[in-house]
Amino acid sequence: MGTRERLLENGAALFAAKGFHGVGVEELGESVGLTGPSMYRHFRTKSALLAEMLITVSQSLLEGATQVIEEDLEPKQTLLALINRHVEFAITYPDLIRVHERDFGNLEEEDARQVRRLQRRYVELWVEQIQRVRRSETAESARTMAHAVFGLLNSTPRLQSGQRRNEVALLMVGLAQRALLS
Repeated sequence: MGTRERLLENGAALFAAKGFHGVGVEELGESVGLTGPSMYRHFRTKSALLAEMLITVSQSLLEGATQVIEEDLEPKQTLLALINRHVEFAITYPDLIRVHERDFGNLEEEDARQVRRLQRRYVELWVEQIQRVRRSETAESARTMAHAVFGLLNSTPRLQSGQRRNEVALLMVGLAQRALLS
């Protein structure tokens, strides 16, 4: 993993723990063995680091959902695959979820617009799949269902459970399935 990638990973952990404004450039640099100003060789500003973090994760979620849909499975199987993929994301990247929840407002306006555009496209893929499974749902109600499931799955950073990762994943998958398929 290169310095840029380590800055993104360590930056997410630091921002998740202390908040965007609680982390200085020196601390970010030191987290990967650089002096603070050396970080500017990789990111023009601390805000640029935050933007790349949140844009990249939003792109990744969208690309993953698109890949699932392109597999052309039965509607229920597609929705189950979307759930599994989002659970894997939520279990693997709780720091990024926390950073998004707390520090989205610190993005530059254009970066925030880009994240929102990517997220809207992600949501709409889910809406389409929910409607394919639950044919009587309106787009509005399917969107509400998708957001409710995201809220459930994205609660992982707040879990204070002694359960192992796979146990939490199975529980989350089951809850999301019941919410969308019952």
